[in-house]
Amino acid sequence: MKLGKKLIGTLLLSSVILAGCGNNKTTEAVKDDSSEYTVGIIKYMDQISLDEAREGFIEELEKEGINVKYIDKSENGDVSLTTQVPQKMIAEDVDLIYAIATPAAQGAKNVVKDIPIVFSAVTDPVGAGLVDSIENPGKNVTGVSDYIDPQGQVESFLKLYPDTKTFGVLYNTSEQNSLVQVDELEEKLKDMNLNIEKVGVPNVNDIPQAMTSLTQKSDALFALTDNMVANAAPVVSEILLKNNMPSISAEEGQVKNGLLMSEGVNYREHGAQAARLAIKILKGEDTKNLPVEYNEKNIKKVNEKTAKALNIDLGDEIFKDAEIIK
Repeated sequence: MKLGKKLIGTLLLSSVILAGCGNNKTTEAVKDDSSEYTVGIIKYMDQISLDEAREGFIEELEKEGINVKYIDKSENGDVSLTTQVPQKMIAEDVDLIYAIATPAAQGAKNVVKDIPIVFSAVTDPVGAGLVDSIENPGKNVTGVSDYIDPQGQVESFLKLYPDTKTFGVLYNTSEQNSLVQVDELEEKLKDMNLNIEKVGVPNVNDIPQAMTSLTQKSDALFALTDNMVANAAPVVSEILLKNNMPSISAEEGQVKNGLLMSEGVNYREHGAQAARLAIKILKGEDTKNLPVEYNEKNIKKVNEKTAKALNIDLGDEIFKDAEIIK
């Protein structure tokens, strides 16, 4: 946050300089209440959950009365843009970068060294190399993890489908988030005496064939918080229904796009949580002193159309307090 850019008045500027503040955006002093901040938003791709994380972030800043100019970019799922876009943010002299999804956050961290970065929609920030640890993230990166223990979701699903023995999992072989989730899900299912059928795909074009394979070998689909697969949720849902196969999703966006149910991340609230970290930084707190947070608000949702297609009674106790998506 360069002092000359936004602090009003020569006297105020001089006092800040005399106080010894430098130009490093990660340690700069608090601005006055009338200041306008420039925030760069980097979204890895346009898909419903990441869109919600963006909207929640912006809404929370507006609710708190923070005066913000946004520079808003989507990388369209193009890995080559994950370093190019952050470089443009540096050129725009942003005060803070909000990076949505692991590839976007990794690209920003690799390029940006002295501008605060707040991430969301990242399952394993330590494994992704974004922070040193959850408690002590390091220099200029912190954020909110969307990790959810899959065991509780599976247990809930089994109340509805107790005869399920094998869960199919579709995942992007290039996404760190997904690899971590697959490994953990496999371990949890093994502990529960359940099986897993895994199919990894390198690109979206392989999803229909992969889904056909999964429907032949699995009783139900467990949908991860995988960006590429989430973006293809309408296609995945269509194939599932043709094969009369139920599904549970780790996040609500895929339920909106046709999967059966979720007890997972509400990404609008997830983005708002990230915004609250960003506000602390914009108001002067040092990024390295803000531990990574875990997602605070999960929600149960069920897709009404899909439930009816599967002949499920929405009056079942499992759907008590669930939000029904029309």
